[in-house]
Formats: sequence, structure tokens, C-alpha cells
Amino acid sequence: MNNMKQISDFERRYKIVIPTLYKEFLQNENGISFNGGAILYSIDELKQMNDDLQIQEYQPNYLAIGDDGGGLVFLMRQDPDAKEVICVDISDYDTESPFYRIENFTDWYKDGCKIHTETKEDNRLSKAGDVFLIKEPKNGMKDLIKIKQAFNMDIATSQLLALSKELPCMVIRDIKYAKAIKLMEKIGQPDIFEFCENSG
Repeated sequence: MNNMKQISDFERRYKIVIPTLYKEFLQNENGISFNGGAILYSIDELKQMNDDLQIQEYQPNYLAIGDDGGGLVFLMRQDPDAKEVICVDISDYDTESPFYRIENFTDWYKDGCKIHTETKEDNRLSKAGDVFLIKEPKNGMKDLIKIKQAFNMDIATSQLLALSKELPCMVIRDIKYAKAIKLMEKIGQPDIFEFCENSG
């Protein structure tokens, strides 16, 4: 276990602010792993994991406190009063529209980080697959141009228009589910798409 001086020395040495709730966890547990694969980092792992994940480069105001052993990283804001845990895709540290938000770190961890097992069962977050257009977009050509840009499609707009008349048509191949969902929502009509998970 750690005493507060060790934790304070760590913060001063690495210029990292550890939220008070996580400090309390580090004092009592100093890292823990759960059966589902989730892990909360110990004080010895914090710096190395944040370096490896390049958190300070992409989200300098946040600290990675753990991960689910798969496609999710758990972030907390570098603020003594921070309570919220933000679950983001390991390939896209988007804190504005994260995969999941947990209101209170302490309640969540004492409950066994159960959001991990729920998300594993209820979604295909880290799975890859193909996105198909299954309905014509409301605004016709205008929306097709938005789709082409959002998904970075290497296709002429006229060709996309022709394909959209013979649905379903392929929009993008081999994309992570989490990223696909964000792009579909960005278009504002997620119901016109379908994600088909890669088999195997």
C-alpha cells in the first residue's frame, strides 16, 4: 500500500494530478484486476501505462487509470475533485463523445467495475466490420457528399449516387465498431446505416 507522501512525491516528480478518489484507492488497494479482464493501475504502473498509451500527447488534461483488457481505456480528469470515469476507445481518445461515462469512480470500483462486463456483452465496441447504406438519406446528394467525406470514401459522388439507388451498398470496409458508430451519428441519420461484424 502507499502512503500519501509517496503519492504526493509521484505527482510532483511527474507533474501529474491524481484525483482524490483515485488516491484513496491507491492507498487502500494500489492496483487491482478483475475476472473480466479489467485492471485499475497501481502507482507503479500509472506513469508507464500513460506513457505507453500516449495519454499526455492526446489528452493532456486526463490520466489513464486502467483499461478493460480489450478496446477500452478508463480516463479521469487531472483534477483533485474529479469523480467521473470516461471510457474511451483505445484507438480514439474522444472525451467529448466517449463510449461510456461512469459518474463516480469509488462506487464503480467497489461494485467490481461491472460496466466492463456489461459493455463486453452488450456491444461490439472493439470488433471490426463493414458499414452499409441501407436507406436513402433524407437530403439526397447533399447527405451523400457528407457520407463520402465522413467515411473518406475513394469514389466519385456520381458513382455513390448510382449505388445509393441500389441498396444496400458498401460504405466502408473493415472499420472498428466504435468509430463507425461515431461517423454514423455524425451524419445525423444512424438508421440509414447497418454495421456488419466481420466473421471470425
